[in-house]
Amino acid sequence: MKRVGVFGRNVAIVIMVLLFGYAAWQVFQRSEEVVDPDIEVIRFAHWQLEPGVREAFDEIARDYMALHPNVRIKQMPIPGRVWKQWLRTQLVGGNPPDLIAIANYEVSDEMLARYFTPLTSYLEETNPYNADEPDLRDLSWRKTYKAELIPDDTVHYYSPNLLEYYAVPNAMVTVRVFYNRDIIKAALGEDRVPETYDEFLGWCEALRDYAERTGQPIMALAGSWFNALQLTGTITSTVTQKLALEQDYGRDLDFTKQDTLTTYLRGDWTLRTPAFFRSLEMVADIGRYMPPGWAQLNREDAMMQFLQGKVAMIPTGTWDAGGILSQADFEVGAFQVPSVSPDDPVYGADALGPISEANVFASMALGLTRSSRHPERAIDFLRFMTSRRSNTVFSRISTWLPVIKGVPVPEVSKAFKPIERGFIRGPSVRSLSAVSDDVYQQNIHLLSGKTASAETFVEKTEPRYARVIPQELARMAKVFHVTTRQKDSVLTALYEKSKAGELARSKFDVVAAKQLQVEAQRLQIERTLEDYAR
Repeated sequence: MKRVGVFGRNVAIVIMVLLFGYAAWQVFQRSEEVVDPDIEVIRFAHWQLEPGVREAFDEIARDYMALHPNVRIKQMPIPGRVWKQWLRTQLVGGNPPDLIAIANYEVSDEMLARYFTPLTSYLEETNPYNADEPDLRDLSWRKTYKAELIPDDTVHYYSPNLLEYYAVPNAMVTVRVFYNRDIIKAALGEDRVPETYDEFLGWCEALRDYAERTGQPIMALAGSWFNALQLTGTITSTVTQKLALEQDYGRDLDFTKQDTLTTYLRGDWTLRTPAFFRSLEMVADIGRYMPPGWAQLNREDAMMQFLQGKVAMIPTGTWDAGGILSQADFEVGAFQVPSVSPDDPVYGADALGPISEANVFASMALGLTRSSRHPERAIDFLRFMTSRRSNTVFSRISTWLPVIKGVPVPEVSKAFKPIERGFIRGPSVRSLSAVSDDVYQQNIHLLSGKTASAETFVEKTEPRYARVIPQELARMAKVFHVTTRQKDSVLTALYEKSKAGELARSKFDVVAAKQLQVEAQRLQIERTLEDYAR
């Protein structure tokens, strides 16, 4: 007993010495960088800890430092579970990294305006790191992207309220269903991908029969609230496509969050509208093929189920592809989330067909903080990072889809390419708002297990949606009001500058048009709240 105690004490001392040495090395390294005025340190932070992402960024950083010996690039991967708290602490504390990953559900317009630098003017300049690319060298940085970073209400890199670009993306992601080829071949006798929801359910039934016949504890789908949302969020949007067309009073084939909320508040549709109610029944049906208690499990639990061979399929974003392909000890396949056919006897009444992914936006966007000590160097590194050469490196190592024109899609990632031909996405219970998402997630257990019931879910949540949706619309109207006031001075300045240059005139026209649109949106919300308040 005494000898064990001595051994444990010695181990503790060794660990303490190692930790002290590591801390001292870190302090020395930081102090060396601070003391040497010729060393520029650029730190960039993100939460993408999936295998391949950090390795890809490290490779790009090494290439950049080889070109610029007096620059140090420091990557800071932060776990997603603490990201929100870490981000706010860093920004409020006044010493954040130079570059930070931006997502529109984590960073508000107020945070963008206060803590981040607009990148709009930089994006209209050429990217010097594409000088050896004849088809890109004369294009603006923005136009080197495949979709040319078209502004939209849902993207992470642009603020439609502030009318500025605040980040530049590095990759594109889609949602796919990854599957264990060995299990599928054994259960179905063949390896082919389902093209419709009906065929997909056939797979699930065949897998259930196979498990019962062989006595193997295999479920069809990996289960967690996160992975269930990735699957059902897409499938349920196909059974409400005709509903979206009926309620799309703008006739622009873009049924936005505001359209969804205002038409709901006006009573144009409810949770009991047949198309929408069927989408909830579909969630309950899919949950039957997931492990018990899936609504309480996290994405890490679902990933473990799949990698251990306990489930045949896992629906997730292609951001997980690198981890799946590198860790699975079986052959992996992938297919697009199946859509509901208009001929489906149960769910097809309001379906049109596959959802187009042509509007899938670029992600993994990094923004420049206002407190950066070396803003121009940080911008230069962003340009290098998003050059054709670096984006090729990132895509090859991470398996994420590239975003720069002319970058080839890796062979292993071809199944992830967006489907460009398809139909409009219909409303789903997850397209209402962030606060509505909370209501859904808190009650998703009512759509899981043997007692799953769409009727029970509606009874429980309808009163809560009736409360939170007007609150969300009121919040949106307030944001629109604040941003239009902020842009009045900008419009005045641009108008004066427009007398001397075409660029200012062009920007004035864009800002003025957006001002009119925002004011119309605010007026519509206020009128809706006034006329249809519950």
